[in-house]
Amino acid sequence: MSMPTSGTFCDLARIQARLDRTPFNAWLGLRAVSASADGVAFELEARQEFVSTPERQIVHGGVLASLLDAAAIYAVIAATGRLQTTVDLRVDYHASATVGLLRARGTVVRLGKTLCCSEARVQDHAGKLVASGRGTFLNLGVPA
Repeated sequence: MSMPTSGTFCDLARIQARLDRTPFNAWLGLRAVSASADGVAFELEARQEFVSTPERQIVHGGVLASLLDAAAIYAVIAATGRLQTTVDLRVDYHASATVGLLRARGTVVRLGKTLCCSEARVQDHAGKLVASGRGTFLNLGVPA
């Protein structure tokens, strides 16, 4: 990381409380599993209502992108202790995800004064990589 942190936001209970206060994240059912200045891990149970291809029970790509975005941005929030907003998100889909447990891990690539970058990966219940991505985030300068 290229910039010293202004304080971290690594308490799981506080992260979960913030996730739960955000209506979309609460609807997704995001659960904070671990957090450190090096990254975060989230889980969600992909439900039937997330399916875009009923014949094969394939989860909509937007759910995977949302999980990637959350893991990537919270990796930066955990490291800086500051709120961020997404300015760019790249998502690569590697395999279909089906209904069941999904796990995401976000890690910081670079912390800057204004812009920060992080990466995230999503795996299914069997540990298969289903999506990965990289995000750029604007530091809002507001404590998390």
